[in-house]
Amino acid sequence: DDPLAFSRARSVALREADAVVVAGTPLDFRLGFGDFGGAAVAHLVDHLDGVAAHVDLAAKAAGDLGLVFEGVAAAYGSATHTRHDHTPWLEHLRDVESAKRRDERAVLEADTAPLHPARVYGELLARLDRDAIVIGDGGDFVSYAGKFVDSYEPGCWLDPGPFGCLGTGPGYAIAARHVHPDRQVVLLSGDGGFGFSGLDLDTLVRYDLPVVVIVGNNGIWGLEKHPMQAMYGYDVACDLRHETRYDLVMEALGGHGELVSTPAELGPAIDRAFACDAPAVVNVLTDPADAYPRSSSLA
Repeated sequence: DDPLAFSRARSVALREADAVVVAGTPLDFRLGFGDFGGAAVAHLVDHLDGVAAHVDLAAKAAGDLGLVFEGVAAAYGSATHTRHDHTPWLEHLRDVESAKRRDERAVLEADTAPLHPARVYGELLARLDRDAIVIGDGGDFVSYAGKFVDSYEPGCWLDPGPFGCLGTGPGYAIAARHVHPDRQVVLLSGDGGFGFSGLDLDTLVRYDLPVVVIVGNNGIWGLEKHPMQAMYGYDVACDLRHETRYDLVMEALGGHGELVSTPAELGPAIDRAFACDAPAVVNVLTDPADAYPRSSSLA
């Protein structure tokens, strides 16, 4: 909701900025390893061990980030400096943001089978409450979620983290539903991620914890297969069994399961999963030929 919240124009903003302040997160692949063109970079973290050593920093601080921000605000308020009008640049970024969101409609509404992974989010976003807790447990399927699913409140997005520790999703879902029994909890699982801890969904059934699990089932380790093909022209050990019936696994455990193979089936299946008031798996057959657009793995 913040007028300065540029999720789609973030990369443009970082490339064009004069200064970038990164607070509370490492300068890893998610932020281009701290390479923002000619911008001066300040890194603020909660411990000295987290200060980036691979970047020529203009400033750094480690400790209580609340105190750090209070100090920065106090110094800024007492300093003599020229105030610049950033309105034209912010309007430029807003135009970029709006254009990118318009362009996204093509994949969010793609009417193809197997489904484009983004079509899942085209249907899901219209059905998510503002305070829904969305959990990602996968590779490319969850990369799309990270791009398209907006969060409006703290604690509404959980994922395996920068090391990609797949299999955390069911545990997160169990905890989230237990702590917030009146909120939507959605687990977005790649088929590879499901293989790590899918049977933990039995716990959801045993403890009557309704969670909607959407499986992006493309029959491959997409995050590995497509980069390998792009870099080497071949891939190793990246294929899974096609069209595995994860929905029947949930049914066998005592929950609700549905298989989706066409776009027309998707929205109604998600509606039934939310309405059944039980743990549910919507097993969506997605296109294995779709490669999530990324540059970091090829850098």
